[in-house]
Amino acid sequence: MGYWRTLHLFDDRKFYTETVPALKGEKGDLTDDCREFLKTHVVGGTLHLSKEKLEKLVNKTVEKIISISNSLDKTFKVNNLHQKVVNTNDEMAFFNNLEGYYDFTRFFEYYIFKTCADFFPHIGLGKGGVFRNFKISEKKLSGAIIEELDDWNNFFCFHGMGITNWMSHDDLQYLYLDKDNLKHDGNEIATAFLTLLEVAYTYELGFIMGVDMRDEILQSLPDHKTVRPDLWNLQNLPGLIWSM
Repeated sequence: MGYWRTLHLFDDRKFYTETVPALKGEKGDLTDDCREFLKTHVVGGTLHLSKEKLEKLVNKTVEKIISISNSLDKTFKVNNLHQKVVNTNDEMAFFNNLEGYYDFTRFFEYYIFKTCADFFPHIGLGKGGVFRNFKISEKKLSGAIIEELDDWNNFFCFHGMGITNWMSHDDLQYLYLDKDNLKHDGNEIATAFLTLLEVAYTYELGFIMGVDMRDEILQSLPDHKTVRPDLWNLQNLPGLIWSM
């Protein structure tokens, strides 16, 4: 059995100005979103819980999400203590001792697609990433940027599920300017990536990648947060997945 990676459009500016401050408890309120998230996250759902127990669970979960979010740097990618871990066993111990870690990663995935990323359309990458679909050297600028996008950030997906990494629009612009080096043999994934790259560049977006995410939940969230539906030309978008 392998795992399934997907690539999506991502509004990194909204992420850093609205989503991250909410996750850190600096603005807004995560309570309602967390309550909705727990309906499908908790085994057996939450309908059997009394109002008091549900609110206690919601409040405790929000506290853990805010605490872990505040342990990350301004890029929201790096936890300094996690950076000091030197091997897999120590990393496993680190996450096992980080209270609320699993809830955080699952909520992070949910909240990203609730606020600043669209599940559809996306590119199905299978077990691999983007890089292997192109004939390119990592010494090229575009190769280095794609290789970084493909790289897993274990802080968000140590259990092999969730958000693996993201690319800002600033980095995407550099990738776009070097797109002539993205040579390929006509395979569908490479073609779809270049199509999505054009869309992201045009509408000032970035990319976000995930692995074995909760597709059935994410596809039910509001869509068209990144690009209005009337702006898509569906006749010229081969390789993009629009429904499950």
